Amino acid sequence: MPPRRADEADEIVVTADRYGEAKVAAESEFDEEEIASHGADSIQDLLTRLSPFIDPSGEEPVILVNGKPAGFDRSILSYPAEALQRLAVLKPEAAAQYGEPAGKRVVNLVLKKHFSTWNADAGVDFPTAGGQVGGKLSVNRTAIDGDMRWNATARIGADSAFRKSARALPPRDGVFDSVGFVSAPDGGEIDPALSLIAGEPVTAVAIPPEWLAGAGAGVPGLAHFAATANALHPVDPNAYETLQSSRRTASLAIGVTRPLGAFTASLNLNASRNSSDGERGLPMVSVLIPAGSPWSPFADDVLLTRPFAGERALRNANNSTALGASLTLNGSIGSWQTNFGINYARNWASNLLETGVDRARIQQAIAADAAFDPYGPWDESLLLATRGRTRSENLSARLNVRKTIIDLPAGPMVWNLTANASRNRSHSWQEGGNDGDAGAVERRTTRHQTSGQMTLSLPIARRGEAGPAWLGDLSLDLSASTQAMTGSRAQKRYGANVSWSPWSIVQLRGSIDRAEAAPSFDQLDAPIETTVTRVFDYARQEVAEPLWITGGNPDLRGGSRQSVSLAATLRPLGGQALTLNLGYRQSVAKGGVAGFPELTPAIEAAFPERVTRDAEGRLVAVDARAINIARDTDAELSSGIALRLGQARAGERSKAATEPLQFSVSINHRYRLKSELLTRSGLPAIDQLRAGGQSRHNLSMQLSVGKRGIGANLSGNWSSPGRLRGAADDADAAFRFKPPLTFNLSAFVEPDRLFALSGKKGALNGLKISVDVRNLFNGYRRVTLADGRVPSGYSRNEIDPLGRTLSLTARKRF
Repeated sequence: MPPRRADEADEIVVTADRYGEAKVAAESEFDEEEIASHGADSIQDLLTRLSPFIDPSGEEPVILVNGKPAGFDRSILSYPAEALQRLAVLKPEAAAQYGEPAGKRVVNLVLKKHFSTWNADAGVDFPTAGGQVGGKLSVNRTAIDGDMRWNATARIGADSAFRKSARALPPRDGVFDSVGFVSAPDGGEIDPALSLIAGEPVTAVAIPPEWLAGAGAGVPGLAHFAATANALHPVDPNAYETLQSSRRTASLAIGVTRPLGAFTASLNLNASRNSSDGERGLPMVSVLIPAGSPWSPFADDVLLTRPFAGERALRNANNSTALGASLTLNGSIGSWQTNFGINYARNWASNLLETGVDRARIQQAIAADAAFDPYGPWDESLLLATRGRTRSENLSARLNVRKTIIDLPAGPMVWNLTANASRNRSHSWQEGGNDGDAGAVERRTTRHQTSGQMTLSLPIARRGEAGPAWLGDLSLDLSASTQAMTGSRAQKRYGANVSWSPWSIVQLRGSIDRAEAAPSFDQLDAPIETTVTRVFDYARQEVAEPLWITGGNPDLRGGSRQSVSLAATLRPLGGQALTLNLGYRQSVAKGGVAGFPELTPAIEAAFPERVTRDAEGRLVAVDARAINIARDTDAELSSGIALRLGQARAGERSKAATEPLQFSVSINHRYRLKSELLTRSGLPAIDQLRAGGQSRHNLSMQLSVGKRGIGANLSGNWSSPGRLRGAADDADAAFRFKPPLTFNLSAFVEPDRLFALSGKKGALNGLKISVDVRNLFNGYRRVTLADGRVPSGYSRNEIDPLGRTLSLTARKRF
């Protein structure tokens, strides 16, 4: 070795983790330029747009902020996307490292060290066919200064009611009159004496206006009715019925994060208010006024047909208010990495559902109460209505600690412990019903739930450092957990996940999970809600509007679930440009809980006690609360391809004279091998792919192109046709479903960046204009019978009356 010259300096090499780096390496990353090319307004919006590259299944990922678990801190999702330095999708084994179930994806949001902005957003949305309009306003303030940050967001929004009359839809059966009229029961002449006064045969007379307004003196005579002879006031019933209620929303959220000794503390406060008002049609009632009644000047019995109160429609109103607060702490206690969070939420809700007029009480009043005026204003108590109020609160806490037990040649072996505890209280009150019973039902429940999970992450081999060279990277994650809830025994869960990368361009994963599952708080104790839902009655092949009952079912029992999954990822170009995915998943649930399925003949046969029909077989009510099933088996293959172009390599960004155009495309396919539901022992299993109306194939795609200042996104979805066996087991009773090929288009432009106006004062500085078109080609799911006929209730406007919608948003950055 030649002697070192005196003027040579010692070489010092310093290595350090990148700012905000997580403990698990990233599988893929999105830098500032690629994030900007998507034109997302918030981090939540960005995660939605990037979901095909994060988890094509659509499951919400676990969130880290600067390498630390976000915990209960959801305010980070309302930060502007511009606050991100980069977004990293961690390798699949990261879930176990942070105490989450195997298979969940983990996203690390790395914020800029210094960032400050005011944003104001205004938007309007409407269907291109008209009938409804909505608007929204929001103001956001975000500031980041190293480890300190805070964010405040206020939003308000409103949507007008979408009325049935806005589309060409068949009206309800029956007579609809805005005033009311008297007629003969057989439809003929009411009274010869009345016809003589009127000078013509009279088959119907409107209620005299004085009595309708409550200003009539005594009983109206024949002369009063003769003045309204044969004068009816028919109305379009569709004008008094909404397909979508009018809605109003308001929310405020504040989040603050700052260092607190050896920890980082995040405090979040939020409040929201939501309300909706719908109309359920004009309430008409027909009652008999017998001859000789004090309120009848007629010689024979007559039929009084009238609305409850002019053009007042039946109402369906819902209101809810929510308050919440959370505190999250991240830091180290000795060699333990610690995350602790506590969350409190309180909710108030009320609902009103008017279902009709109490005809029995009115008929009784006509017969027994001489003071009851059948022609005048009626008291609100004569309406059949269900009213309910609910108050609930939830207090939950979570503690996660992790520690490196030993440094093995292939990497650190990490032990992770997670403990959760929660208490849920609810108090509900409901009165009224379809039978006019005003009795109130009150219910109070309190449930406690605790759970614990232990995960061991064991690295076995690492390419070039430990183990045979041919073995590459190999790791194993083992997990065990238990959960206990008031009123149920402890539920256990075991899982194992193996990850193997024999070559740097190939990643193979396999997992197995065995869990005992118990019903959730909401499935057991959610408040009972009664609404009216428009459904197709396959038994009678007609559209029905039964009472639809949802909420908690305290009779639910627990079950078990076992799942196996295999996945392979190939990156043939060695980087992030091209990714190929292939996966297989199988799950078998026994005795578990499931949401109430679509009311097909097979489901009605399995749960006859959940369905109520009248004497003529018409659908009256459906108890659609969650159910226990005997067995549910699913198996599917998934495949996908993702292509990303335009990312500059390290060191090239500063040399680029212009910002590169970013291009990405993803295509994902799901092939369902099996979907079989056994509702109850002793009944035949339902093949949901052959006779349950479900699609075997599903294809989704997303194409994005853009750069900072301008961009567009096109997404599409297609499902293969399905078949549903009808009431009878023959080909003519089969329904064929053909889902549409649906496309959504969004685009944005920032004029100041396109025309080099950044930094200059003016209206265009900091302005972004976005347009979003949903259901671009106005498609809808077509339904036909075996002979090609379209069944009643499945016309274009009945399946999807809203159709194509357009949203325009203007965002100003200050």
